[in-house]
Amino acid sequence: MVMEMSKELEVEYKNLLTRSEFTAILKAYDFQAPFTQENHYFDTPSASLKHLGIGLRIRQFQTRAEQTMKVPTANDDHHLIEVTDPLALVQSQQLVAHQQIWPDGSVGQRLIDLKIPIDALTIIGLAKTKRYLWPSKYGLLTLDQTSYQDQTEDFECELELTPAAVAENSETFFMDLLDKYAIPTRPVINKVVRAISHFQESH
Repeated sequence: MVMEMSKELEVEYKNLLTRSEFTAILKAYDFQAPFTQENHYFDTPSASLKHLGIGLRIRQFQTRAEQTMKVPTANDDHHLIEVTDPLALVQSQQLVAHQQIWPDGSVGQRLIDLKIPIDALTIIGLAKTKRYLWPSKYGLLTLDQTSYQDQTEDFECELELTPAAVAENSETFFMDLLDKYAIPTRPVINKVVRAISHFQESH
C-alpha cells in the first residue's frame, strides 16, 4: 500500500482561554462547523522523543486518520517541521489497540534515522478535541475544546500562519484579539504535556 507523506513548517500563535473567553470568540467570528479529533501520543518508557523535543501522535478523525511527528528545526527558532503519514481509520484503530505506530511510512523512517526503537513505543497520553476553524487573511484561527483521560478539559485559541498570512500583520491581529476580550497572555503548556499529565493522573 503506497502512502503519501507531507512535510510542512508550522508557525503559530497560541493562548489558553477560559470557557467564557472561548465562547465569546466563538460567537464573534464565522467559524465552520466543528469536528472532533482524538490524539494518541507516543514515546518510549525512557522518554527518548521528549529528550529530543519531538512529538509523535496518531490522530483519528471521523472517517480517516494520520500519524505525525513534530520535529524542531535545526536553527532552534521554536518552529516545528511536521512529518505526516495518512492512515486508514481501521488501520489506526488497530495500531492504537496494540500501542504501535505504522512503521513503513516517513514517520517510521525518521524514527529509524534517529535510532528510536519503534517496538519500544507506547501510548503516554490521550486527548479528544472539538475544533472550530475560521480561515482568514491573517491565518487559520482555531478554537479547541479538549478533554482528557481524567475528565478534565481546557480551552485554547491558535492562529496558524501560512507564508501569505505573515504579510497580513498576523501577530497584531492575534494580540488585538486578546486585548479586545481582555484576555491575559497565558503561557501555553504543550498539548502533549497536558495530555500526558492527565493520563498519568488517571492511572
